[in-house]
Amino acid sequence: MKIRGNQQMLREINKSLLLNLIYLHAPISRVELARLTKLSPTTVSVLVEEIINEGLIHETGTTGSGVGRKMTMLEINAENGYVIGIDLSRESSLIILLNLRGELIRTEKMECFIGEQSLREKLPLAIDDFINQQNIDRKMIKWIGLAVPGIIDEEQKTIIGSKYLQVRNFPLKDYLNKSFNIPIYIVNDIEAAGFAERFSGAAKGKSTIVYILIDYGIGAGFVINNQIYRGAASRAGKIGDFYPYGIDTLYERLKEEYPEVNIESDKEATIQKFVSLALDGIEPYEHDLNEMIKQIAKYCGNVIQLLNPEQLIVSGWIASNEKLAHRITDLIHEYEDNPNNPTPVNTSFWKNDGPAIGAATIGLHQMFRTKTVR
Repeated sequence: MKIRGNQQMLREINKSLLLNLIYLHAPISRVELARLTKLSPTTVSVLVEEIINEGLIHETGTTGSGVGRKMTMLEINAENGYVIGIDLSRESSLIILLNLRGELIRTEKMECFIGEQSLREKLPLAIDDFINQQNIDRKMIKWIGLAVPGIIDEEQKTIIGSKYLQVRNFPLKDYLNKSFNIPIYIVNDIEAAGFAERFSGAAKGKSTIVYILIDYGIGAGFVINNQIYRGAASRAGKIGDFYPYGIDTLYERLKEEYPEVNIESDKEATIQKFVSLALDGIEPYEHDLNEMIKQIAKYCGNVIQLLNPEQLIVSGWIASNEKLAHRITDLIHEYEDNPNNPTPVNTSFWKNDGPAIGAATIGLHQMFRTKTVR
């Protein structure tokens, strides 16, 4: 029995290895899979047929020309399932639908869910309504991921604390499990956004990155050798010095000090107007903005010196203006003090969609990752 069990385990590991390679490199042939995995062509063919029968992949045509044998190519069966990602960190919550290839199918804004009652009663109804609008079998929904501003417990079930959502020790996953027979995952919003950048965004293929967010939420996410670093009590990445630069706090200050830049209580538009005036060299806006970005750049430069990441990504309102992003990048390199080999600094690829995209693609990562022996 043990031998049979070990053989079955090895079979599942090899299948997951093939599925992972198809996900990452499709379209790809059986010949190439055998070359990459060092498995025999017969083994690859048998396991591929099993995966095809499970509906996760399909054949997509042939490649090659001339008299030689043409190779049949394999691809993820994109329409055989979907994953949902939800971002609860902004004034308008965002919900998105991806197919199994990670292609964005639908994006919608929802109301902001603040407080236990709203999260317990209104959020499940909003998710249910979104699913109903898609006109797909519920069995096709393979994952619901939620990006949450705040501290999450190690089991990814409970929001230990979220100032923005105004909850403490709130078992969000348990409440949602009462409404949905679908795998549910809760993740910190900054971690989710950073994952999206590594999985399919600006840092794709990188194993050590730093992700800085200055938006409605403030914080940093660290990935070291492909492992998320959360620190003691999951509090790594809190940047108290940046709190005055968060959209809510910064908007209130600008509205009071520069009432002429206020645009009908539109926080983001007001900040962008202030930035535009500052970048045009108009005082006192230019001096004010310069002081802010100096502090931001100094922190980023120090983090680069400390961790030596492959890439640093900045996101939020500081990355929404190309000219501002270039100025911050130049300052970061000055504080990094490594002129001969500066660390690449990029703005986020997914921008405001990052947390929702990340919460969804974690599901794809779980589905298509290579299994290991535990």
